[in-house]
Amino acid sequence: MDHADPETYRFDPYLAALSGNWYDEDELLRRWLARSGPSAAETAQVRELGRAAANRHRVIADRVERTENLPYLEAQDPYNRRRTEVVIPAATRELLGEVHGSGIWKAATDDRVRYAIVYLLNQNSEFGVTCSTACTDGLARILRRLDDDPRSRAVVAELESATPEAWVHGAQFVTEIQGGSDAATNALRAVPAPDGLYALHGRKWFCSNPSADYWLVTARLDGSPPGHRGVSLFCMPRARAGEPNGFVYQRLKEKLGTRALPTAEIDFAGALAWPVGRLDQGLKNMVAVVLTTSRVHCVLAAAAAVRRAAREARAYAGVRQAFGKRLDQHPLIADALERLSRAADRFAAGAFATVDAWTASAAEGANRDLRVWARILVSLAKAVSTRASSPHLYEAMMVLGGNGIEERFSALPRLWRDAPILESWEGPYTLLLMQALTDLARFDVAGRERELLAFGLGERSDPADADELARILRSPTDEESILRWGELAPRLYRRFEEKALAELRREAA
Repeated sequence: MDHADPETYRFDPYLAALSGNWYDEDELLRRWLARSGPSAAETAQVRELGRAAANRHRVIADRVERTENLPYLEAQDPYNRRRTEVVIPAATRELLGEVHGSGIWKAATDDRVRYAIVYLLNQNSEFGVTCSTACTDGLARILRRLDDDPRSRAVVAELESATPEAWVHGAQFVTEIQGGSDAATNALRAVPAPDGLYALHGRKWFCSNPSADYWLVTARLDGSPPGHRGVSLFCMPRARAGEPNGFVYQRLKEKLGTRALPTAEIDFAGALAWPVGRLDQGLKNMVAVVLTTSRVHCVLAAAAAVRRAAREARAYAGVRQAFGKRLDQHPLIADALERLSRAADRFAAGAFATVDAWTASAAEGANRDLRVWARILVSLAKAVSTRASSPHLYEAMMVLGGNGIEERFSALPRLWRDAPILESWEGPYTLLLMQALTDLARFDVAGRERELLAFGLGERSDPADADELARILRSPTDEESILRWGELAPRLYRRFEEKALAELRREAA
């Protein structure tokens, strides 16, 4: 770059540093994927996505985030017909077709291949695509697990046979105005209808990815018991015979982040849906399968954001000059870059190990310790990693100085704005810490704290942490115990990340 002439000064070297292959450049990702012994075709698929993510996808993600390209609600056409349609950019639909038509939802797809793709996609923080990816993963998992209706099997067949030209995707709507995260207060009504269907009536308050073809919706039958056992789960096609299936979009939310992802308030007025699983276990199944899947995607997204932030900062500091030398030659900036790189490695290793534990726990024959640990781990990983990502994203912005806060210069402002959405989506920090503590008490961990932490943390397990956990579990509902747990929980996940990183580094690339 010619530093002397403002007219000819360009940032091309910075852009070139971002335009490589984000799979080839990520040693930890390659080591993790190697654990599956992927075929040449699988490796080529992930490598090609790494190239696309760093180039075409990156450009599209930047473009669709601009104000003039954001999704909007088309409520009425010029002929006085109410349309009830969310319009998303054509480029977003193109990327959705590439992802959902890639074979990612085939049952035979290796889990590490699947989630390597998810990790790479999330490095562009294009939630118009990645929210759809998370929700469709949950849709596929719940319909396969509760294979109790031919209509569910037909949806799975659509997911399995998808191509870039013909594909479907999913969404999940739980939140209502009166309860927020307290889904046991759901009041959306489900009224029996012919052919084993139910008509849904009421309003959902926070509905992301509403252009999806199939919606998983929680609702309550008339006369059902109060609380979570009264909440059932339904699968609802967005359209019937080419027309909206008994619903109206009221408005789109104006969110701090994930702006390329439409999020709606929706009124249901007789929308027809079929039940998924037992009627008295709808909320249980939604949380255990669908929301847990989304939480794992959030963990990967947080790791991807920190990796992208570290990459942006290093690319810029490696070419930008100030006060007679490159930014990365100034000691304090060099130290910041090193800390960002270490954080990116730690977040990635923790996310990959969380995926491994979660998928292994769902396999037939998984032992009790693994199932209990994975359940607690997902709650901790989602809560801690999404909250901990924000300071790293902010620090990367500051490496770029004034350019770091300019929305169209880099992805960093978008990553930073999206981070709180990740933390709040599918269970905020405090809710998930309490869920983990409740599970520790529920699954009789008291008395075998050292064994469980040794199982999950291995060489990073600390007897002092086990003793602290034992004190907490003696009275897990007391205020003091809960506050102590709030201090211990992030420390445990940090140890898990360190263990996972040490294991990956010991493996041959």
